[in-house]
Amino acid sequence: KEIESRTEERLDIASGKVPPRGISTGMLKIDEILYHKGWGRKELSLLMGGAKSGKTTAMITFAKFASLAGKNVLYITLEVASRIIAERLDATISQNLVKELGKNIHDIRLKVEALEKRAGLLKIHEYAAGTCTPNMIRSLIDRYKAKGIKFDLVVVDYLDIMAPNHRYNDPIENSKSVFVDMRGLAFEEDVALLSATQTNRDGFKSTVAKAEHVAEDFNKIRIADVVISINATEEERAKGEARLYFAASRNQESGITVFIKQNLSTMTFIESIVRIE
Repeated sequence: KEIESRTEERLDIASGKVPPRGISTGMLKIDEILYHKGWGRKELSLLMGGAKSGKTTAMITFAKFASLAGKNVLYITLEVASRIIAERLDATISQNLVKELGKNIHDIRLKVEALEKRAGLLKIHEYAAGTCTPNMIRSLIDRYKAKGIKFDLVVVDYLDIMAPNHRYNDPIENSKSVFVDMRGLAFEEDVALLSATQTNRDGFKSTVAKAEHVAEDFNKIRIADVVISINATEEERAKGEARLYFAASRNQESGITVFIKQNLSTMTFIESIVRIE
């Protein structure tokens, strides 16, 4: 009975009259793979990788691109201090080496300030690992809404080290509770939720981390709407290359690999896309 309204919506999107509701990744070729042409509102997108695989750098990069597209972004950091997140953002926005932030001080300031008028808000909040609950993030979002600020993308760095609203004796139940409640928050607030999760030991050793390589709790895969793993051999890392593998998806094709070039010295997780297979 509602096919007419859905048809009109599709025609409006196809003609460009109504833009896609997804939050752009900043990479058109990746947006084209994603069902919502970006990170989906009311959904949970997960980046999966081993220790030091670049999960935080990836989230910083995607937060930057969303802000530069005019979207309001809330970045919750639970592991790295907010000052460090801000410095990494300065590096990737200004394309300066992180180790040289203290040298090119005025150049960095001018480059960041030049983007202020066209960029959306990017707010960074930090909490100690294991202390932040979904209800605390909900309260924070409510405080911003009271000021007239509505977020489009919420980045949590990362869900694995959040605390549940109600603690259980079973660690798996605690983990599941966090993921379910945070996805529920995304749905109710109409925001795209982006976070990360660890691979297990086998995934860390594997050339390609797949859904079964998620650490501790497979419920993460069931709850997330899309899971993208970050992969790189030692040889690829040496050449500044990596692979993004679509390990699981609710709405689009899985098993796709995106080959990327990186420049991690300037905190640029994706410098360019080499090819897609």
